[in-house]
Amino acid sequence: MTETKTAPPKSDTEPVTADNDSDVAAGNGKPDRRLHGKSFIYLTLEDAEKAVRNIDEHERRMSKASFARALQHPEPKGRFLHKLSALEDYKLVTVKGDYVELTDLAVEMLYGGTEQARARARAQAFLSYDMFKRTFVECPKNQDHQMSYLLDFVRVTLKIVNDTATYIRRFLESAAYAGLLEGEPNPKAVTIRLRPALVAPSNGEAVAEGPARAAEDQWVLVAPNEVASVLDGLGLTPYQNRADVTQRSAGDVTISMADGKITIEVRRPTRVTIRPTNTLSDITEIIKALQSKGFKA
Repeated sequence: MTETKTAPPKSDTEPVTADNDSDVAAGNGKPDRRLHGKSFIYLTLEDAEKAVRNIDEHERRMSKASFARALQHPEPKGRFLHKLSALEDYKLVTVKGDYVELTDLAVEMLYGGTEQARARARAQAFLSYDMFKRTFVECPKNQDHQMSYLLDFVRVTLKIVNDTATYIRRFLESAAYAGLLEGEPNPKAVTIRLRPALVAPSNGEAVAEGPARAAEDQWVLVAPNEVASVLDGLGLTPYQNRADVTQRSAGDVTISMADGKITIEVRRPTRVTIRPTNTLSDITEIIKALQSKGFKA
């Protein structure tokens, strides 16, 4: 079937690349992923927010067929599936049978009671997409970072080789929309400057907004290559795919001298946030896991 569109979203007008290749693989209604290189998210965070606003605020769900039509696709296949996958990557929807349902994060982002709450949710959605999170963590914060370094990371580490410029543009536009990028999202800039992702500040202010906070109020993301060891030490490795690990920016420092050596001991609280699938059973298993490692829960 030939798809006709009226005023198509920006993403639908782009050339076929690693992330928006041919509409449908032969006969199965699934996006085709045959080009060399890793595919990446189809929508910016702003486009994703616009998409989920089509889902009813009160029922919080919509049939796939109706949602596809709302996004200007006659049927729930082809490029619609790319968009749906992007919304799942941002943790804004879950698909249950023939229905698309808003997550609690999406409800907070769309209808949170304060702008601060909505801003926190936008930042959390941005960081929910693994490749954006890995890219974000790789870049230093509050200082200029060479775009050439970012390009090398995307090509070499993330293995996005077909359309690096499109990935960079979506990353920058989404980071800016989440309040984590200073200045305009310009893929041709020589340098970029990112803000720290402060997770759930204790004073309730928005991520990357408001006056400067004391270091003890700041929780920052643990680098992806360190997350596995942290969770393993807690006995929580099975929850890695649905856990966020953060750490206080600062901690208590103890300095001691013995045997001609100076020892500096740093204690920084670590926090693990797990998205439950079954709250009662998850909490029971988590307590058992922590106790098995000698922690009192």
